[in-house]
Amino acid sequence: MPVIDPLTYLKNVIAKDFEAKTHLHRKPEEEHHSIVVTISRDYGALGELIAGKLSQSLGIPVYDKEILEMVATSGKTDKFHFETHDEQSSAGLSAYLYSLVSGNPATLHDYRRHLCKVVIELSRKNCIIIGRGAHLILAGKPVFRVRIVGSKVVCAKRIADEFDIPLMQAEHKVFEINNKRHKAVIDLYSDRIEHCSLELAKNFDLVINTDHIPVNGATGLIVLAMREAGLFKEIPLCKT
Repeated sequence: MPVIDPLTYLKNVIAKDFEAKTHLHRKPEEEHHSIVVTISRDYGALGELIAGKLSQSLGIPVYDKEILEMVATSGKTDKFHFETHDEQSSAGLSAYLYSLVSGNPATLHDYRRHLCKVVIELSRKNCIIIGRGAHLILAGKPVFRVRIVGSKVVCAKRIADEFDIPLMQAEHKVFEINNKRHKAVIDLYSDRIEHCSLELAKNFDLVINTDHIPVNGATGLIVLAMREAGLFKEIPLCKT
């Protein structure tokens, strides 16, 4: 019996459903919306791989580390100034000292202001945005917000295998980076958004636990959920 790829199956289902029903739902006066997906992820939960696969499936670009450079460009400063506030950075003492010497400190509010500007500008076109609390910045807009999670044990095993480090060290790394990401979101948005925790499921349209769901399966679920949400006139399906 042939093995059926779940993503291919879902694509076929979606394509047939769309072809059969799209004329019933379209209205000439409907406003066109860009296809925008935000992906928040636990460290080691395969969020970046899923984003890449979704990018291939939908034929739209992914923005991750590039966002910090865009923020720096928006703020007319070196990205080094903003690294203390970015979710991927460490404590950033060197950045703090550099800002003292240069006389051009980048405060948390500066970073948030330019980050919001960049994310809103990106959302005007088809794209996938990873992290940075983009799901909060774009709250209330026609975007699809995804959260990718996994247990500490499973995520740590993946990190241990990827970097060839002891499992205990990987568990510590997963715990540390997840805490850093949570803190970055709380620090950035808690004064404006009462419930902004990454653990709050209602801030997302779909939450996927990848402990037992592979990348292809998670990608197919996202595409299907986007179609069922009815947020977009048309979801392009590209061959992968």
